Amino acid sequence: MFKKERTLLLFIALLLCSILSSCKSYQVVPNGYTVEGDEYFINIDKNLAVFLGDDILKEENWNANTGPINANKVNAKYTKVLKHLNYLDTAYKVLFTGSLKGKYTYDMLAVMNNSPNVKGQKNHLLDLTTFQREENKEGRYFYSTTEFKGQKLLHFVIPFVDKLWQEKMVSMIFLLPADFNDINWAKDIVLSNAAMYRNRYVFTPSRTAIQCPDDGSRSHLDYKIPEEKINKTEYMLMKAYGNVDGKRTLVVYRLMKPKDFYGSFVVCKGDYEIIYTTLQDKIIWQTKINTEVDVVF
Repeated sequence: MFKKERTLLLFIALLLCSILSSCKSYQVVPNGYTVEGDEYFINIDKNLAVFLGDDILKEENWNANTGPINANKVNAKYTKVLKHLNYLDTAYKVLFTGSLKGKYTYDMLAVMNNSPNVKGQKNHLLDLTTFQREENKEGRYFYSTTEFKGQKLLHFVIPFVDKLWQEKMVSMIFLLPADFNDINWAKDIVLSNAAMYRNRYVFTPSRTAIQCPDDGSRSHLDYKIPEEKINKTEYMLMKAYGNVDGKRTLVVYRLMKPKDFYGSFVVCKGDYEIIYTTLQDKIIWQTKINTEVDVVF
């Protein structure tokens, strides 16, 4: 009787291991974010920016308190896509997933390899010889077009570091309606990234857009985070929104390291909304500032 119970327990344990293994999801690279009003996804740990295209700027993608880009977890839908494309969950991590509305309604995800292939060992990265290759003065990338569960699947791989045994690659994957045929739209987004990575890429997690000439119309935007609100252990974001042509517009944003609490930037004279948030867009502190009034430090 004891032997039967032990066999049953062993069977249950093996079954649970099998279920947990099959449900295993891809890990996400920590410290990724997007900012409303900016066209880029940023990952601090990888010192990486990914250009997302103009659709990320559209208001309809930011109406539900949370933005369209998820840099925290990978749901089952995207896990199935990555397995379908032969991404090993031990070799790659996800940068982000997301659903956007614009010229098309589509899903987008990006992944990056954890490490390069190792000389003398079996390759763990995708075999790019099965992809179509495009290269011009702006950059180089590989791509394939297939279908997945009734949707058009566009799969691009962009070399970030292209040296043998040092490979770093960013993959951008688009899920679109089955009747989609405007591949040049996706290629434009991918080529912007290929060009950025190729031309002496410099990681700059910030934005400054000065909307007026240097004719006396400019001033300094000074801000200081209250002592009790300063995050002393984690990265944070400072965002400044102003009125440009009658529309609320992101004018400045800065990535703030732990313990950072103040800054000063050149902007057009006027009123601004300052927002201090986590990377996940949770507002910790906010205020309104007029550039003609000095901030007391």
